[in-house]
Amino acid sequence: MTREEDQIHLNNIANCIQEIEAYTEGMDFNNFVQEEEVKASVVQNLQMIGEAATLLSDEFKEQFTAIELDTLDGLRNAHYNDEMEIDHHSLWGIIQNDLPLIRDIVGTASEQLDNEE
Repeated sequence: MTREEDQIHLNNIANCIQEIEAYTEGMDFNNFVQEEEVKASVVQNLQMIGEAATLLSDEFKEQFTAIELDTLDGLRNAHYNDEMEIDHHSLWGIIQNDLPLIRDIVGTASEQLDNEE
């Protein structure tokens, strides 16, 4: 896999995070819990983040250990079914706490890849 392909996957992760942030902008936890479409969209984007993380090259994974790729990889197994109770608190915690950190780390890694070319 090339650096360009890794860059594409990083961009996909960043875009998914932006979409999640746009869906949930201005919401508090109670609003989020009530919005079925938003929750479904968030889970779908988390799955795409997980899928993109699995596609990053082994070389990238060795170089950028600050990104917890196993955790991101696990996101691709997230499932949403509006009849099923999902752990809204965990999901909200990911949105509020984890995604901003992931966004920053992915941005830094993307810049480093650009500088290596």
